[in-house]
Amino acid sequence: MPKPTAHIIDWFHIAMKIQPMQQIADHMARSRSGPLETLPATDRDIRAVKWRLWHGQVDRAIRDLEQLLARLKASQGDGEFSIARLHSLGSQLLTYVRSNRGAIVNYGKRYRAGLRVATTLAELAVNSLVAKRMVKKQQMRWSLHGAHMLMQVRTADLNGELHDRLRTRFRQPEPTVPPMFKPKPPLLRAA
Repeated sequence: MPKPTAHIIDWFHIAMKIQPMQQIADHMARSRSGPLETLPATDRDIRAVKWRLWHGQVDRAIRDLEQLLARLKASQGDGEFSIARLHSLGSQLLTYVRSNRGAIVNYGKRYRAGLRVATTLAELAVNSLVAKRMVKKQQMRWSLHGAHMLMQVRTADLNGELHDRLRTRFRQPEPTVPPMFKPKPPLLRAA
């Protein structure tokens, strides 16, 4: 990893927490189930939270999400399953965003600058490599332990820690042999 390294949350993980909320709100709006006055505002607020998170406005996204959850809680008494599910997903998103507040950046700015906002390419490469080797039809199939150990070695190599780890692990102590019994290299013996 390049130094210094900043930990940021992958946008994919945030988007995958928001997507089910958007789908439920869209379904509720199309089917017109639930309280009619909360439907357009709910859909709009979910999109606003996503926009704020994309642009790194974490505190405003948290405040908007809290307001949305309060409105959903008030209309939850109607016994509507979709609203209860939406409230549950919103609470999980709120906890996730609060827990990772410092690692959420302005993804829009990073994207426009040509920087990565998701690690999907790296995850895809690892998944395809491991999946190929874990298939039973493969001649040399990896065990779960072997695949895990390989990933540890590759990670240590990419982080530049592999050489030091191997040196400390396999360093053998010098034998305590008197100098006159120490073997000499072949060229020194001949001279």
